[in-house]
Amino acid sequence: MTAKTWKLWMTWRAAIYAVVVLAWPGWTVAAAAQGGTLRDWPAVGVIEFQVAYSAGGMQVGQARHRWSHEGGHYRMTLTVETTGLAALIRELGYTQEAVGEITPAGLRSTRFGVTQKGKEPEMAIFDWDEARVSIHRGERERRSAPLAEGDIDMLSLWHQLGHGAALPQSLLVVGNKEARRARVELLEEDSMVVVPAGRFASRHFRIEAEDGKLDIELWLARSRHWAPVKVMIDDAKSGRIVLEASSLRVPSRRTD
Repeated sequence: MTAKTWKLWMTWRAAIYAVVVLAWPGWTVAAAAQGGTLRDWPAVGVIEFQVAYSAGGMQVGQARHRWSHEGGHYRMTLTVETTGLAALIRELGYTQEAVGEITPAGLRSTRFGVTQKGKEPEMAIFDWDEARVSIHRGERERRSAPLAEGDIDMLSLWHQLGHGAALPQSLLVVGNKEARRARVELLEEDSMVVVPAGRFASRHFRIEAEDGKLDIELWLARSRHWAPVKVMIDDAKSGRIVLEASSLRVPSRRTD
């Protein structure tokens, strides 16, 4: 492997890592979700994404997001893997899983984890009776943080923004490595976004870390029950990563 190829590979690896493993810092909320309600949330949904390094950049991977809920409980996953030249250099794959309860206020996380072949699993366990979240690698607890109502894991947040009740002014978002705070802003109520799966009128959110090292934008499609059709992550270490929906198995809904 040449020095140039190795440098390119390390950039791609950092990009994929940022999408699925990086624990997104927690957030101070500036805008409440005003989309649908959890009564409107489809019981099952699947979204396929293309993963690119920078907007309009080279595709380095693909992702699959799936959720289901029944009887007041939900489960969702996000699986990302390298494709094309990136996969030929080295194959990488990660899976995030979020499990929780559906409450009148929205989604309530109970467990969030990340698994990768050959590495110890990382897990955040939410203990609402003790108002505490504990973050583990394997059997070892790495850190913990106090919990308040409305705090949530970083994957469940994608759907809480579209379907949950009004969010609190201060919100802790929990990942597989950290539990931190950030600001959430509704940038556009009716943003038109074009992705490989089509053209969607969307609610456009921005989630900005208080330390300025991470900036995330989400586009939630109005006609697909506020499903995420585009996710853009600006990370100080890895640069800009973009997930764009290439196909959706999500029911359509009337928007008039």
